[in-house]
Amino acid sequence: MRGVVLYIMRQIAWPLGFATLTLTGVIWLTQSLRFIDRIVNNNLAFDDFLYLTMLVLPSIVAIILPVAGFCAALYAFHRLASDSEMIVLSAAGFSRLSLARPALYISAVVMVAMYVILLFLMPLGSRTLRATQYEFRNDLAGMALLEGVFNTPTANLTVYIRERDSNGDMLGVLVHDNRNSASPVTMLAERATLVRTDLGPRLYMVNGNRQQVDAEHKSLSLLYFDNYSLDLDSYANKEGQGWREPSERYLHELFNPDMSNADDVNQYAKLIVEGHRRLATPLYAPALILIAIASVIGGEFNRRGHGQRLILGAAIAILVQVLSLSVTQLSVKNLPLVPLMYLVPVLTMAAAIYALREPVRRLRTA
Repeated sequence: MRGVVLYIMRQIAWPLGFATLTLTGVIWLTQSLRFIDRIVNNNLAFDDFLYLTMLVLPSIVAIILPVAGFCAALYAFHRLASDSEMIVLSAAGFSRLSLARPALYISAVVMVAMYVILLFLMPLGSRTLRATQYEFRNDLAGMALLEGVFNTPTANLTVYIRERDSNGDMLGVLVHDNRNSASPVTMLAERATLVRTDLGPRLYMVNGNRQQVDAEHKSLSLLYFDNYSLDLDSYANKEGQGWREPSERYLHELFNPDMSNADDVNQYAKLIVEGHRRLATPLYAPALILIAIASVIGGEFNRRGHGQRLILGAAIAILVQVLSLSVTQLSVKNLPLVPLMYLVPVLTMAAAIYALREPVRRLRTA
């Protein structure tokens, strides 16, 4: 018995690993494209790009694991059935539920992994990603200023560079400060250098002038300078990272929102539903795996193969996933529907187990 269990588990484990790595890799590559502009604009290194993209992996893996488990179980049991191994095992006295037991062991491991990801790794990755993006976005000393283009590193700062010399210094520089729209400031310089200091990033400009318009008095003040230091740190966003999104919160933060915070009050239902979603989602791992098993070995034996059953199993799995998303969306609008988030995977498991029951053999009467 133990040998059979381990054998079936191995048959499921390797396609599970392959499907997880393949699907995760594809989605990871598509998600990483949204970081390219930020990498280029902020002049970040390749390891920074990898770090940012790795932070989204927990969210991707949490979505992939149940689907990968379904695909792995469907492939493994179809292969065992096609090679007549299921017939041999059934003849040896193994019931359908006993044959499904190794897959349930695998699903238990997947379910535990999903709880670890959803309850700990995903919120940690999401909040770290946001904090890192905030840091890079406000790192004006590391920004990449393009030649011949009006660069806007922040909402109130525009920088134009005619060209760069061999040392990397900027030539023909225009800086427009519009923090005070009633009194904007424009600075022109022959040469400028962007440097980091202990006091923050600075733009050192040489041989230029500073022009400030007073809209109220309709006057222009003009200051010529040989050297001018512009404090770029004052242009950075100092308002903080704002409201913490549901994906960035741990479970206790979702179920105990700050009712003194207006955003938490307005998004109360969304926070509560997100907490229940993280508790209910791992239940789909055994549910989908049981669907895969039932679609192959459930019901009466069919000598024509399992093609129609495989299609039916895939259709049911998709339907269950769609139903899960629909129930989640409805629960945000109507919190009393939250129990349905748990009921869908539980009923799915019950139906699949029922489909795996042994057929009743009727005795023929003379």
